[in-house]
Amino acid sequence: MFVPGHITGFFSIHRGEDPLKTGSTGAGIAINLGVTTEVKRGRGRIYFNGREMNLCPSREVIDNLNVGGYDVIHRSELPLGCGLGISGGCALGCAYQLGKLLDLGVDDLELLKIAHISEVRCGTGLGDVIGQYFGGLTVRRRPGFPLDVKKVNIRDRDRYYIVIQVMGQRDTKAIIEDPTWIERINRIGDKLLKEMLKSPSLENFMKLSYIFARESGLASEEILSLCEDLRFSRGASQAMLGNTLFVLCTEEEIEDVLSVLKNPIICRIYEGKHG
Repeated sequence: MFVPGHITGFFSIHRGEDPLKTGSTGAGIAINLGVTTEVKRGRGRIYFNGREMNLCPSREVIDNLNVGGYDVIHRSELPLGCGLGISGGCALGCAYQLGKLLDLGVDDLELLKIAHISEVRCGTGLGDVIGQYFGGLTVRRRPGFPLDVKKVNIRDRDRYYIVIQVMGQRDTKAIIEDPTWIERINRIGDKLLKEMLKSPSLENFMKLSYIFARESGLASEEILSLCEDLRFSRGASQAMLGNTLFVLCTEEEIEDVLSVLKNPIICRIYEGKHG
C-alpha cells in the first residue's frame, strides 16, 4: 500500500488531553514519493528500507490495534525525520494494511484516527496523516478530529514539479513540545492561516510558507539563502519540520532549479488519496 509524502508549509500547534483533539492547523501538500507498506506473518518486527527498527508510530499502531504475529515492512525513497511526512506515512500504511488484512471491522476514518494518535503520542507529527489521507493541497482549519479540512483546487496541476533537497534531519519533538517555540509558531501560523483561507491557491501557499519559514526562525540560513537563489521559481521554502528545501516550478523552470541544487529530488503533486 502506498501513502504519499507530505510537506507542511506553515502550521500552528494545538495540544489537549485528548490526542484526537491534539494536532495542527495550517497547510501542506502531498507529493508522489512516499511510503509503501506491506504486512506479512512474522514475529512483530518493523522494517524500514530493509533495516529492522522499533519505529515508534508503527509500533503504536500495532499496539493500538492489539495485533501480534505480523511483520511490518516499510519502503521509501525518502528519509525519516526530514519534514516529508514519512513517519506519518508509516503509521497510516501500517494501520490500513493491518486493518484490512485482518478484517478488523474498522472503517477508514477510524484507522486514520489510530494513525493520528500514534504520531501524536510519538511526537513525530501533528497533521501529516490528515494531509496524506486527502492528498493534494490541504488547509487544516481545525486540529485533529472531527476533521475540518479544505482541499484546494490546483488548476493545471500537471504543469508543476516540486523539487526537494534534503539537508539533514531535525528532531520534531524538540520543537513541538517547547513552549517558546510553540508561542512563536502559533503567533505567525494563526495569522498565515487566515491569509491562506482568504486566497486558497498554490501560489499563496508557497508565498506564505516562505514567510513562515523566515519569520518563525525555523529555517536554516542555508535554506533561506537557497530560497533567495531560487526566486525565479514559483516559490521555495523549508519543509516543516525538517531541514529540507522544497521548490515549486514548471517545466520551463525546472532545469534552472536543478542547476542551483546539489542533490535534488524531483516530485509531482499527488492528488489522489492513499492506496
